[in-house]
Amino acid sequence: SVLVLSGRGAFLAAVIGGKLSEGINFADELGRCVVVVGMPFANPQDPELLVLQRFLKDRDPQVTSHLEDSCMNAVNQSIGRVIRHANDYAAILLLDQRFTSSSIHTKLPSWIQSSLTIPPRHGQAISQLAQFFKRHHESNRNP
Repeated sequence: SVLVLSGRGAFLAAVIGGKLSEGINFADELGRCVVVVGMPFANPQDPELLVLQRFLKDRDPQVTSHLEDSCMNAVNQSIGRVIRHANDYAAILLLDQRFTSSSIHTKLPSWIQSSLTIPPRHGQAISQLAQFFKRHHESNRNP
């Protein structure tokens, strides 16, 4: 909280599914941006996962999305660590082309799907990010 009060901020890097993935929330000024680099798919050669996939396939031969579901559940939980209430805000950066595929995109929460933008260039992404924070900073200053 000292960093927040000083206006200097902080940066926290963590691995999805690691020790910080459960039970710690970064509401309000404690977390204003989540950056997901890549997609946290389980190791497809994991023996436990192979047994689970065989079990699921025996029950329903159409089950093919277990890996995607598990991955996106972890992504959505990570995003939820910084968005804790209706008036909270944070930028969410999903840095992997696969997030644009329809099978993945539809597994994001609807409020993210409706506001998702895919800037064609890095410069535009940075500009949109700056506008996002400026807009929220001004709206919080003038409620």
